[in-house]
Amino acid sequence: MTIAFHDVFFAYENFGATHQNSPRYQLRALNFQIASNEFVAIVGRSGSGKSTLLQMFNGLLPPARGQVLFNAENIHAKSFQLAALRRRIGLVFQFPEAQLFAATVREDIAFAPTQQKLSADQINQRTRHALAQVGMHESFLDRDPLTLSEGEKRRVAFAGILAMQPDMLVLDEPTASLDARGVIEVKTLLRQWHRSGKTIVMISHDADLVFELAQRVLVLHEGAIIFDDAPAELWNEQEKARALCARAGLAMPRVARM
Repeated sequence: MTIAFHDVFFAYENFGATHQNSPRYQLRALNFQIASNEFVAIVGRSGSGKSTLLQMFNGLLPPARGQVLFNAENIHAKSFQLAALRRRIGLVFQFPEAQLFAATVREDIAFAPTQQKLSADQINQRTRHALAQVGMHESFLDRDPLTLSEGEKRRVAFAGILAMQPDMLVLDEPTASLDARGVIEVKTLLRQWHRSGKTIVMISHDADLVFELAQRVLVLHEGAIIFDDAPAELWNEQEKARALCARAGLAMPRVARM
């Protein structure tokens, strides 16, 4: 499985109307490819285009120019099935727990499999398996999600995505607003998912998290990729690397500082 961006530009001004003036591109000339079982982090200043880019992975936002390809197929071609793609690429927003809506954990996790028209046995199996994947006991299934801790809510929201059995997880700030224990729990989950064979793409401002988990880092600056390599190449003692980090507003991980 591969997803590739070929000379992709994006501008919000392109939506809903013909534009007389040249659009202001939020993303410019993006060219990269992500293969199966990679762990890629996307970093950069606020407003650099990271969250916009994430919504292009499963076709929520179409490019103004260029192509997004899944297994060499243009995902915005008329013949392409976007619904099938969205089952294979699970998009997790910054505060996924805000999307919990059902009366019980069971109903929340089962929502996506139910929409896939699976049998009751399949839905039950996927629900229990997804809950186990996020390290929660079946006793949580009949709990009201609103009574859970913030870390537990986040894990239930992750389970709702995992119940679709996606090949790729695309996460926007997965440790945002969590306490130290919650961050450790999410780190553990990310490692486990990657080891199980899933491809992971993650936005994060947490330099320690990126340095510890990611195999590859894309640095976005003003809508363009200015770095694409291993974390150790980004955070090192060389003057060029330090200048790039300063330009993109990137903090130094504690391990690198030491």
